[in-house]
Amino acid sequence: MPAHQNYPQMKKAETEDGFQEWPFRAEGISPDGDRNNGGIDLIAEPHRIDEIHEATTENGLRYVLEALNAPGGLFMSLGCLSAFDDLYHSYVEFTFRDHVSAIDESNILAIHERWQSWLAERDAEIPGLAQATNLRSAWDYRAFSLRGNAPQYLITVYHREHDAESHAKVVQWFERFLLEVEHSF
Repeated sequence: MPAHQNYPQMKKAETEDGFQEWPFRAEGISPDGDRNNGGIDLIAEPHRIDEIHEATTENGLRYVLEALNAPGGLFMSLGCLSAFDDLYHSYVEFTFRDHVSAIDESNILAIHERWQSWLAERDAEIPGLAQATNLRSAWDYRAFSLRGNAPQYLITVYHREHDAESHAKVVQWFERFLLEVEHSF
């Protein structure tokens, strides 16, 4: 899809303090009872997905993590979060498994372009899907270091909806995209 089309652009974010090198460090339980598990390598240890309390089948994030970390895939997950604060919201961070692909900013931007093209194709079948999905999601990217290697990029995809069930429906479109792009990128 050409860049002049009217859809949200992916923005380059500033690197967050403390989250510049993966695996991200685990943190203790916060005052609101939440905990940060730190970086869990679901490619090397797929059984640890159960430790990621934010990723459930109810909110759809578990399926996204499974798609990102599937054997032989292009991507790997780096982290996620889900919470309810007036709206049900989440984010998923991921990167290319291949360092050469992950350091090329044009590859990172191309994934978002593919997402928008993919949504436009589905929109022809389900009018309004692209607009509705774009209103409920946002993408950004930033630099980080994977296991102490030279800087590369990660992508963060944010989703928001009124409740976990509606959130899962929005996230399901992202999961479908990931499963299809794995075979065509």
